[in-house]
Amino acid sequence: MIRSFAALLLVLGMLGHHASAQETSITEWKKDRDESHEPPKSIRENEAGASTLPKWSFGLNAGYAHRLFRGGQVTSHDEQEYIKDLKSGIAFGGDIAWFPWKHVGFGLRYEMYKGNAERDSSQSEKVTIQHLSGAVIHRSFLKNGKTAILTSLLLGYQPYENRSAVGRQEFTFSGKTMNWGVSVGIEQPISPKFALNLTGTAMMGAIYRLQRKTAINTETLHLSKDDSVDLSRFSLTLGFRFM
Repeated sequence: MIRSFAALLLVLGMLGHHASAQETSITEWKKDRDESHEPPKSIRENEAGASTLPKWSFGLNAGYAHRLFRGGQVTSHDEQEYIKDLKSGIAFGGDIAWFPWKHVGFGLRYEMYKGNAERDSSQSEKVTIQHLSGAVIHRSFLKNGKTAILTSLLLGYQPYENRSAVGRQEFTFSGKTMNWGVSVGIEQPISPKFALNLTGTAMMGAIYRLQRKTAINTETLHLSKDDSVDLSRFSLTLGFRFM
């Protein structure tokens, strides 16, 4: 009987050892699987894309611009068409951006607006507005991880010039002021070093002091709030960017 009891203990011990070994094997198998588990492909691609995003970029753009000033009291169709022509123009320029972080960057932007209007031979105006501004840029990406939405806050310097003529008398009005604005654009990479972008920009600013030059003299005009030159405008430009 003692021998039978000992044999039973031996069998139970072997079964317990086998179960413990199997349990250990399963635990180790799971551990190995967990340690070797790779993240989803989309996550790996996004991480790889983030590591290859360019820090610097330079862009050129051009497009349509429209000024937002009020034309005052309009008394004729010709005057209405004149103001319409004076408000419409073209905008072109360039910018440079630096992204020390994936979603936040800084930049410099230059843009020139040109517009002109002419009514018969009695009156004409040729307007040039420039702006040079610094920018704080927020960059986000669509689900594909490549197409970017760029939102910028702009603050800078804005010179203005209007070369006008009434009959045979010619005038040059000039001034300068601070300006601020916002822009929102979408940028699509075509290659690792080249991208296309479409950008909408709204600029704000007004001038309260002008210099008026004629062939014989120069004088300074101090304008009230109601008579100030409103430089507010928006533009829609298409451009390309080197990265």
